[in-house]
Amino acid sequence: MPEERPRPSRRTLYLLLAPIILLTVAGTLGDWFAAAIINEHPLLQMFINPRNRYLALASNQVDTVPFYVVGFLRLVLTDPLFYVLGYFYGDNALEWMRKKLGEDGTMVDTFERFFSKASYPIVLLVPNGYICAMAGMTGMRPAAFMALNITGTIGRLVIIRQSAAVLSEPLDEVLSFIQQYQWWIVGASIAIGLWQVSSKWRKGEVVESVDKIADQLEEGLPQSEDDATR
Repeated sequence: MPEERPRPSRRTLYLLLAPIILLTVAGTLGDWFAAAIINEHPLLQMFINPRNRYLALASNQVDTVPFYVVGFLRLVLTDPLFYVLGYFYGDNALEWMRKKLGEDGTMVDTFERFFSKASYPIVLLVPNGYICAMAGMTGMRPAAFMALNITGTIGRLVIIRQSAAVLSEPLDEVLSFIQQYQWWIVGASIAIGLWQVSSKWRKGEVVESVDKIADQLEEGLPQSEDDATR
């Protein structure tokens, strides 16, 4: 971290973590049940889990305005929270995200090596949670961060929308296949998901209390004013 920053209160940290954890859980469930949702409720699937594949599959099923509004709001919903986590909790926040939120290690290492030299292009092109936290940790100005984040998110949606229009026929075939075998796909997705959860459970990597997560983030950092007055 470029400077020592006293952490905010534990209550503030809870307010930062709660929507991130809830939306992460929702995203996992959205993966498991995507085959049962994407054809009938594409906007709901976009909001639950805004992965590129779901945005592409939903694009030709919804009108332009709802696609951009729902897609944009969902994609940027937690980015400021990650930025603030990175700003106040630095390496602790990055390590927690790497371990608990499933960030790809190889990609993360690559971004970390080049971030100091190309922070603006990276935030513009890859405004995911980890990059947003890195922007906060390195002290990127909030106005610059928001401008890059918003521009990059809109650009991502435009590319997906245009690509989906060009690939409408194969995407329709994929949706038809999903519709035909949706419950088989859901069953397989749940089975794989439960196996992954059980594997992590055996390693002690699943189900941590918010207090424990907060302790990990605050480890070794300066006291907050609330703690200092206790």
